[in-house]
Amino acid sequence: MNDLEIRRTLAEGLRAQRERYPAMEDGDAVKYVFQAMLGVGHLLGERDTVAARAADEMAGLSPDPAEPLTEPVGPAWARLNLRRAKAEGLTPQAVAGLMLSSGAALAYTRQQVADACAGLGIAPEALSNVLDERWLPSHSPAYRAQYAPAYRLIAADWTPLLKAVAAISRRQADAQRVLVTLDGPCATGKTTLAARLAEVFRAGVLHTDDFVIPHAQKTPERLAIPGGNCDAERLAQEAVAPWKRGGSARFRRYDWTLRALLPAEVLPPCDTLILEGSYCNLPALRAYADVRLFLTAPWPLREARLRRRESPASFRRFLDLWIPLEDAYFDAYRLPDEGCVVIGAEPGGPDGNVERVP
Repeated sequence: MNDLEIRRTLAEGLRAQRERYPAMEDGDAVKYVFQAMLGVGHLLGERDTVAARAADEMAGLSPDPAEPLTEPVGPAWARLNLRRAKAEGLTPQAVAGLMLSSGAALAYTRQQVADACAGLGIAPEALSNVLDERWLPSHSPAYRAQYAPAYRLIAADWTPLLKAVAAISRRQADAQRVLVTLDGPCATGKTTLAARLAEVFRAGVLHTDDFVIPHAQKTPERLAIPGGNCDAERLAQEAVAPWKRGGSARFRRYDWTLRALLPAEVLPPCDTLILEGSYCNLPALRAYADVRLFLTAPWPLREARLRRRESPASFRRFLDLWIPLEDAYFDAYRLPDEGCVVIGAEPGGPDGNVERVP
């Protein structure tokens, strides 16, 4: 965004805030602009400290499922409502993880915040402390009395993903080790989401792409089995089952280029493990899952991603081989099913299947 677009976005956001919270004073407007431009960076610290502060505040809150979970603060940030978060089962540790994974980079200076506030018509006396690096804005007594604000700032792009975060957080409350499967068609963003969730929950990640069947076993008969190109049995035996039982997972990845199993490695200690990739709902793996996520995206977006990252020949192979194999697997196991937390675009078609490649 250029400066003009940013000013326009801030003006529209502040106008919406004043309509929603008519008791707002200029100090509250400064806080809104401050958060919209500087984000969460000034609030971060050690994870345990951030979580402890959230725990202290959430302990005194009553869960409220009627309040909105988030509200936007400028184009890049959102306020996470702690009362609704508590109702959804988000723990203080998950809240801290969301904050810490939202990034600490400050795109603007305090001088730019002051200039933006002045350009929005906020009274000069409300800006007297903005340039002081030790000063942080707070809500006015009138605002607090009227609205009892209780929130934390997170990146806005977490908003559509919070049902996945909440599902994992709830399961962590009653399971010693939580296995999360993250399934979905190619190029929907599964690997990226797995990395982000791993940061929130300090989770380990395994990729089904590292457990394809050896090339010598890719017979027409094996590939005719839905999901048959995934070595799900070996993945379950070497990694998932031992880890789920409380032991360590010692496994071997398969190198497509070398056409060989790599040396064994041990999964670092973790209480949450994310199994990412197509075919992680095969029976050998699904039996161990505590939370099953299914990521979708419209075909034009997926196509654009594939064309960017693949060569023309590789893209053609996706169209002719890998995507049909995925589709056969989704059809055979009726995925996403009612046990999946579906994220992204809604599944298309009356049968509930994911959107197909034209």
